[in-house]
Amino acid sequence: MPKARANAEDGRRRRPADGGYARGDETRARIISAALDVFGTHGFGGASTRMLAESAGVTLPALHYYFDSKEGVYLACAEHIAEQLDGRFRGLTHDVANALAGAPPPRARLLDMLLTLVDGFADFFLGGHELEKWVMFIIREQAQPTKAFDIIFERVMQRTFNTLATLVGRLLERPASDMEVRIRTFTLIGQLVFFRTAREAAVRLTGWRDFDGERLKLVKRVLRTQIAAAFAPEQKLSRRRKS
Repeated sequence: MPKARANAEDGRRRRPADGGYARGDETRARIISAALDVFGTHGFGGASTRMLAESAGVTLPALHYYFDSKEGVYLACAEHIAEQLDGRFRGLTHDVANALAGAPPPRARLLDMLLTLVDGFADFFLGGHELEKWVMFIIREQAQPTKAFDIIFERVMQRTFNTLATLVGRLLERPASDMEVRIRTFTLIGQLVFFRTAREAAVRLTGWRDFDGERLKLVKRVLRTQIAAAFAPEQKLSRRRKS
């Protein structure tokens, strides 16, 4: 078992014994929630166990009781993010993965599945306010990856990307491993991620306060139009490549 996963699982197994700290799961969850803010603001190196404890409203001994070390808290934050993302994204990709595993769906069905996925991702990335605590944590890990990034990548990002790439590959009549397919998939995801990772620029440029309600519907409609247009001519292009 990889060390990062082992440490995180050790953290999950820790439970207060009789006479120990009360409300173990509640306290642990409170520490993780506070730690996401602290690590997002200061990074792993800039955060201290004292800062983490004070932010969570617990004592230093309590923090070490549940997580052993700062790294233990950090990896537990990554596990929490991965678990939440996996729960949301697995629901979005499950039906697509099953459909692609069976008889080849018609092209119209493939495009409809892709647009439905994009709608779901847009709801999550733009309308999911629970992401606020995770954004800086993930951005920091993208810039300077640690064991925490391995957890998030292996449990969520890789599987979700591969499902999308397989779907895009079917539309392009190419394998998911084809580099153009993978780049197309990157650009598709990037359209959505920009609204979250560059949120301040996006709200200033649109003049909106957020992307809820009718604003979210407009973004989704534009994304659908762009994606449908991008893939609509591929059937003809694929025939030309073969001729």
